[in-house]
Amino acid sequence: MFSISDARVVTDPVLREQIERHPRAQELLRAFLYPYAAPDHDFLFEGGITRPLTGNEVSAQIAGRIPVLAVGSNRAPVQLARKFTHQNLSDVIPVTLGWMKHHDIVYSTHITGYGAIPATLAPSPGTRVRIAVTWLTPAQLSHMHLTESVPAHYQYLQLHGRDIDLDCGSGPEHVGIYQSSSGYLFADGRVFALSSIRATGRRYRASSQWEMMEHAAQCAGQVLRAEFVLRLIDDPRFRTDIRDRFIPKQSSLCNPH
Repeated sequence: MFSISDARVVTDPVLREQIERHPRAQELLRAFLYPYAAPDHDFLFEGGITRPLTGNEVSAQIAGRIPVLAVGSNRAPVQLARKFTHQNLSDVIPVTLGWMKHHDIVYSTHITGYGAIPATLAPSPGTRVRIAVTWLTPAQLSHMHLTESVPAHYQYLQLHGRDIDLDCGSGPEHVGIYQSSSGYLFADGRVFALSSIRATGRRYRASSQWEMMEHAAQCAGQVLRAEFVLRLIDDPRFRTDIRDRFIPKQSSLCNPH
């Protein structure tokens, strides 16, 4: 559950009040707050709660597990709880933090079924971006594939770990990643980084989730209001139409400001 006070991230006072007063406020917050708050240190997720992982604990906790890069909401306890708590499998998940060179975390040209514009990884020479790695069991990885709609919405790939520097001092030789099947190049040829994710040497414009959803509304010739986001959630055909306007062949239809 989200707190209504979290709507303060929306700088438009009319929209913020709509979210705060709406009977479907939790659904709206799920869309607007993506990629959600997460600890900025190594932690262990278990039973819906987290606790810090000390440096001498990490090796034991991740032993025998599969490293998977979490560039969006999968690094956030609220999303791990949604995906793993109450499932018929262990929800114990170590998460380690670090930095990745020559890449950035950017918005995908996709809209989720819960109304958010999700993240994916993009090459970005000279950029250093904050990342998280979830360490999953084979059963957890199989379940994660289902939650990521592989291969319809994401492709599961393996990357070499040479660009990853984890805070704990060790990094995986290879790491799995869910890469958006729809890409990240928007209609005017630009790429948009997530402003909520720390980075240095950033090449791409950093935008908030709220700004990207405003862009989605502009693509439809509308003003961003609560009912627009709820229509994205409720109407798959409408959601697909807006998503299709993100891609370069529709470059004359919408340009982020």
